[in-house]
Amino acid sequence: MEMPIATNTINSVGLRDLNLQHGTDYTIINTVSAEATVIYTTRKKGKKVNIAEENGEFSIEWELDEKAGKMIIKDYDGIARFGFLNKDYDRIYTNVIAPEYTARNLAIYRLINEAKLRGADGVIEPVISTSAEANGNNVVFKTNVTAKLMKLNADSK
Repeated sequence: MEMPIATNTINSVGLRDLNLQHGTDYTIINTVSAEATVIYTTRKKGKKVNIAEENGEFSIEWELDEKAGKMIIKDYDGIARFGFLNKDYDRIYTNVIAPEYTARNLAIYRLINEAKLRGADGVIEPVISTSAEANGNNVVFKTNVTAKLMKLNADSK
């Protein structure tokens, strides 16, 4: 069973990596932030796992297939949306079971949408932080990503 996944990517560079003149070659449009929260729940001593976006955007239920010795998707709801900085995107997204990875990539997806809305060509020096807090059988993972948006200036020559 495969869960529908939407994927966005965006280029990310450090200021030192740019061989461009600020103001002449590019402009920093704005600084934007995005966040995502997922709730990770385990049952039956880790043999069943559920990862759900806090507002019900998607949920994924995993179950241990003891014959195969691996976790398989038992059920899902919604569409998982994940974003990647180009340096992180490996085209083989198999780690949906890791809640910190899920929260991180959902937050990056949302950041990319903000960048697109503002007409950015890329992001500079993103800062990504994830916190985890236990609450009974649940662990809440919250990721915040902040980045400067850059717009390349048109060549006026």
